Amino acid sequence: MRMRKVLVATGLASLGISLITMGGGPLVAMAGWQTMSCSPVSTPGGHASACHFATAAYLNAPVIHQSMALDCESAALAVALQTKGIALTQAWVFDQLPKQPQSALVSGGRPVEWGDPYDAFVGNVNGSETKYTGYGVYYPPIATVAQHAGASVLAKTGWTTNQIEYQIASGHPVVVWTNFNFGYSGTSTWKAWDGRVVPYTTQEHAVTVIGFNAVAGTVTVIDVGVGLRRTISTAQFTAAIATFGGMGVAVW
Repeated sequence: MRMRKVLVATGLASLGISLITMGGGPLVAMAGWQTMSCSPVSTPGGHASACHFATAAYLNAPVIHQSMALDCESAALAVALQTKGIALTQAWVFDQLPKQPQSALVSGGRPVEWGDPYDAFVGNVNGSETKYTGYGVYYPPIATVAQHAGASVLAKTGWTTNQIEYQIASGHPVVVWTNFNFGYSGTSTWKAWDGRVVPYTTQEHAVTVIGFNAVAGTVTVIDVGVGLRRTISTAQFTAAIATFGGMGVAVW
């Protein structure tokens, strides 16, 4: 795990800034520091207090286009790892994932039983979400692969846009789960082979958050589905991540 420390700025009464820094992190361009009240934040090693926020920050991240129909999560993690200087490919990430390749048991045009994306990649990576022959993977296996690659992670559901922006300002890209069209939708469920109830949408997607501008009200992501750097409104981003309850993996 890389060295972390909390630095509390002194002699700056008008700013009252504290920073969480990482040795050897990616290039972070920031502008317009503003005073915020101190509050506890989660880190891979526990908790710390922080009193800062940037109005804009962008990470120097590569643009990657996913190589298979449904390997967006692997490609998004590869973006995050390469941003942190870990030169591993999306193919390497996908190869590390456990797999549950079976197609879904479908009834009434919907999947009623299928694999568990919290444990493994579900279905055929070159299959179809709408035909229930392929799907994807959720945050726990992606977090495990990131750690295997040598990164530290903060992986969870319940991420808010402000928390994600804090990670970007601290130099940490965040893989998030959204809808492919970057909008909110409700989810249906199937029952996994292990008994877990799995929320899903046939437009499941993952992207890597690499920047934001709080003044302009925008968030910037690497959209591996099309291989582009995409900037959307903060409101749209907040709606998009709500589809999967704020599911994400911050990579340190």
